Amino acid sequence: MNYIQQAYTGKIKWFHWVFTILLVFFGWQVIGVLPLMGLAIMNSANMTEFTKAAEGNFMNLGIDNNLFLFFMILTFIFGLISLFVGVKYIHKRTFTSLVTSRKSIDWRRFWFGFITWGIIASIVIFIGIKLSPENYVWNFKPIPFYTLLAVSFLFLPFQTSLEELLFRGYFMQGIGISTRSKHFPFILIYILLTIISMIFLSINFGYTFFNMGIVFTAFTLLVFYLFELKSISKIFESSINISLVNLFNSKLTPLLITSVIFGLLHGANPEVEKLGYISMVFYIGTGLFYGVTTLMDEGTELSLGLHAINNIVAAFFVTTNWAVFKTDALYVDTSEPSVGWEMFFPVLVLYPMMLFIFSKKYGWKNWVQKLTGKIEEPTNIIDD
Repeated sequence: MNYIQQAYTGKIKWFHWVFTILLVFFGWQVIGVLPLMGLAIMNSANMTEFTKAAEGNFMNLGIDNNLFLFFMILTFIFGLISLFVGVKYIHKRTFTSLVTSRKSIDWRRFWFGFITWGIIASIVIFIGIKLSPENYVWNFKPIPFYTLLAVSFLFLPFQTSLEELLFRGYFMQGIGISTRSKHFPFILIYILLTIISMIFLSINFGYTFFNMGIVFTAFTLLVFYLFELKSISKIFESSINISLVNLFNSKLTPLLITSVIFGLLHGANPEVEKLGYISMVFYIGTGLFYGVTTLMDEGTELSLGLHAINNIVAAFFVTTNWAVFKTDALYVDTSEPSVGWEMFFPVLVLYPMMLFIFSKKYGWKNWVQKLTGKIEEPTNIIDD
């Protein structure tokens, strides 16, 4: 049974997915945010200052960088716990099936990705500093730096694990098996048209319309699943819809969708505001790299290691005044934000190189089948 087929080992009705997504959102963005809000209230002179700080995610309250980083990571920890609960008690399948298609999690793969990418990323950053020393200021402060190291290595993997297991795990598997449904083309096209409309409305009338659009889309899809109007249901039996189902029923579909969504969700980062939307090439390309790694290796162990060390190295090596996380890193990049080689070099050079290394070490074969093959329901499902 391949990685995407692991979803079939549990409950897969539409409401199982809806309830789990709502649970993760509630744990991550509601319960998880409460400790951070409490910290912000303690550091605000009054509610006016608190409300204003909330617009900037509480990053302008003068909170200690390491303390703020820990409380930000805490939101992801609550999200990860919620995902575990949803998979185990709503879908009623093992959490291991979300992580890998193997009988147990292969931690050697995690550490190989972790160490290999850690070495390469550190070398690339060091070369960048040596090539443009005028752009970097030495920022070493013993106590804050060593505290940052501890927070990064102990807690940042929780943040990256939630992102990987949510996108390369839960959504990859969920969207993957959904491509076999006769409803999938309609839902995909409907969501795409809605997103385009929401972006247009938010640009012209404000971000509130974007949030309203999300609620409207979710509500109308829920009504559709509950009642499935007969006039619409006739479309699903048409030859055009059957052809679209056959077209979309491919591992390439969840790979591309999860990569694009992963990139778009980073669109709110200050980096995107400073560098422009061309920087989305990096975020979507990174999501694609993690997704290809997951499908080729039939598990998320490598991508979990890659993502964890990537964020750890980024946290303690170099910081800027405009990045999403400001840390007590070794260096401060004082250069003006610009799109340079460092934006495209990982996507065009380093990621393909890492895929080559992984393919040689783990004997990856049948690339076309692994990345674009049809998704089938397994005939014999044995619950571990």
